[in-house]
Amino acid sequence: MTLELDISAANILIVDDEEASLHLLRRMLTEAGYTRVTATQNPTEVCDLHRQHDYDLILLDLQMPGMDGFGVMEGLKALDKGSYTPVIALTAQPQHKLRALRAGAKDFISKPFDLLEAKTRILNLLEVRMLYRKLESHNRLLEEAVRGRTAELRELASYLITVREDEKALLARELHDELGALLTVAKLDVARLRIRLREVPALAVLLEPLDRHLDDGIAIKRRIIETLRPSGLADLGLTTTLLNLSTDVGARLNIAMQTEVEEVELTDEGQLAIYRLVQEALTNVSKYANATRVSISVRAEPPVVRVQIEDNGVGFDLASLNSSTHGIAGMRFRFEKLHGSLSIASRPGAGTRLDATVPIALAAADAKPSRN
Repeated sequence: MTLELDISAANILIVDDEEASLHLLRRMLTEAGYTRVTATQNPTEVCDLHRQHDYDLILLDLQMPGMDGFGVMEGLKALDKGSYTPVIALTAQPQHKLRALRAGAKDFISKPFDLLEAKTRILNLLEVRMLYRKLESHNRLLEEAVRGRTAELRELASYLITVREDEKALLARELHDELGALLTVAKLDVARLRIRLREVPALAVLLEPLDRHLDDGIAIKRRIIETLRPSGLADLGLTTTLLNLSTDVGARLNIAMQTEVEEVELTDEGQLAIYRLVQEALTNVSKYANATRVSISVRAEPPVVRVQIEDNGVGFDLASLNSSTHGIAGMRFRFEKLHGSLSIASRPGAGTRLDATVPIALAAADAKPSRN
């Protein structure tokens, strides 16, 4: 519909206790081409009528017995809850005009009516009202599009996380099977050579560095596999796996680690989310924090399981975080996907604290603390 047709079909209510005023306004509006005009002399029923019919314009007399126009506008304001309430106040009292505008009226028409002025003010307000309705409709469409797009992006992010974990698991298996087999064969070959070279000590000594390098390679392979896909989660559980991880990182970086992990029973996805958060946090500590102490805590705080990771490093300005910080964004999405949350507290020179929660619905409440 064009704006002119929208305006002519506007839903208009006249509220006035004087029959003559009602008749005059209704006839004026009908002659001007408005097709949906109703009237009432009872101000107490205006809110119910507006709730039922959602008027595009209410012509409201301010001086009525029982309930004046100001009381009606208070009711309309509560009904519309801050949205656009299209009211034109009708008054013979000039001192009431400013008060009416403050009470929520969008315009006013003086009594006795100047019909040309009244028609002009009504048309102007209806033009604004129809444009406002079009804007509301457009905003609703945009919001629906944004919600749909957001849902698609969340599904894509969830899919990418799943694919990434699957690829890590596949790579971990290949490293374990293929590279592991090669390193094992190499170790066996070195052992056989050592047996054959017992009578040539000078050559046997040359095998020692090779043997150590192979041991180092096997250790690196195991560490990479555990980074890619922590087998300990399935075999040992979250508590032992996190203790092993923190111990390994602490020894490697010469950092004091304080780890307290309760024995909470999480889903596989919940365990992996917590493990990845700790892993990501320790990776950031090793790269950026220059910390000497890290504390890790996992405990049940019904209705959630809470994870806290804190370091005494250099910290950073939270305002400097941007879209390029994919690690943090990915971790936050993991926890939101589980209906949990992740927050970060940090400032330059004051270290960093990560605080994450997972709903207790994904965990068993009974837990025993384990300290390292």
